[in-house]
Amino acid sequence: MNPVLSSSEVGVKINEWYKMIRQFSVPDAEILKAEVEQEINQMEEDEYLLIYFSLMKFRHQLMLDYLEPVTTRIRPTIDELLEKIEASNKGITGLLSYYSLFFRGMYEFDKREYVKAIGFYREAEKHLTHVNDDIEKAEFHFKLAEAYYIMKQNHISMHHVKQAMDIYNQYELYKVRKIQCHFVISGNYVDFKHFEKSLPHLEKALELSKQLERNERLLSSAYYNLGKNYADLGINDKADHFLNEAAKVSESAKLSNLPHSLFTYAKFLFKQGKTSEAIKMSKKGLSAAISQGDKLFVSLQKYLEALYINAVDQVGIKKTIDYLERNKNYAYVEDIAIDTAEVFAKSKEFETSYVYHQKMLETQKQIQRGECLYEF
Repeated sequence: MNPVLSSSEVGVKINEWYKMIRQFSVPDAEILKAEVEQEINQMEEDEYLLIYFSLMKFRHQLMLDYLEPVTTRIRPTIDELLEKIEASNKGITGLLSYYSLFFRGMYEFDKREYVKAIGFYREAEKHLTHVNDDIEKAEFHFKLAEAYYIMKQNHISMHHVKQAMDIYNQYELYKVRKIQCHFVISGNYVDFKHFEKSLPHLEKALELSKQLERNERLLSSAYYNLGKNYADLGINDKADHFLNEAAKVSESAKLSNLPHSLFTYAKFLFKQGKTSEAIKMSKKGLSAAISQGDKLFVSLQKYLEALYINAVDQVGIKKTIDYLERNKNYAYVEDIAIDTAEVFAKSKEFETSYVYHQKMLETQKQIQRGECLYEF
């Protein structure tokens, strides 16, 4: 008969497991997960720890979903985990309540439900006083920085990413998060139109990415962001090289960011007048988005088709803008309005160009107001 283990013993091992998850150390995390799953059955009854265990399985799957190819994802499992957690978390308080809300925010962010994600993060923040671990505080600030960056709340994003980076820089084992912080800092600088300040952060991210094993996701993101940065700087040969590399890595490794990479590369090629190459990339991107069930990039690829292939189909463009506005993806609305205004201006259809220019200004006001993020 196996001896009964104390919940404190198992709790210590779950904490170690979580450390490996936060370091993106997949082999160590998998070993500890298997050990905890075995020991949890030999443990004295402890409802608190069982909920903690369920939360950590959920967080473990979020890590795998970020790093692993799409074909290895087990989405029904993560949905089942979420259902179990929400069924058992009624009445939980303190640290468990923080984890429940924080991890749910991460899940919503992964689904591109950015407003929902920020809502859960803000609820989690109310329980942040129960968190004594510096790295966990860094995790919280990083995830908020990431979400606010996506929603174009750049000053708030910079405030949080600085707090995260200050903590991560004190530790050697968190290279993945340091790379991701460089991405967020770079993206904010781009939104501030300081393209030259963005570049060193991306070069550092690429350098760190090459030092890691299982680095395809981070490597593709580094190439992608460098490509966009060089395009912003008008250095088109380097932009083409890095965007192409990003798409190749994402396709080869079957990564979830493939639709995003192919959309951006196709858009760049269309703007460069390389129409046949652009159409090929756009079709490949649409196929990848449909295959992954990625509604956002299905809509965005159809926008490229409407703007560049179908002789500027304004009905198709409006469909994409309506979809983006319903989902509060204002950053994409702004980009679409700018690009469409430019296309009409080049063809000397200035009245129509003006309409899209006004849409751009209206969207920028919406972004600056950010009212959906500050309701009490």
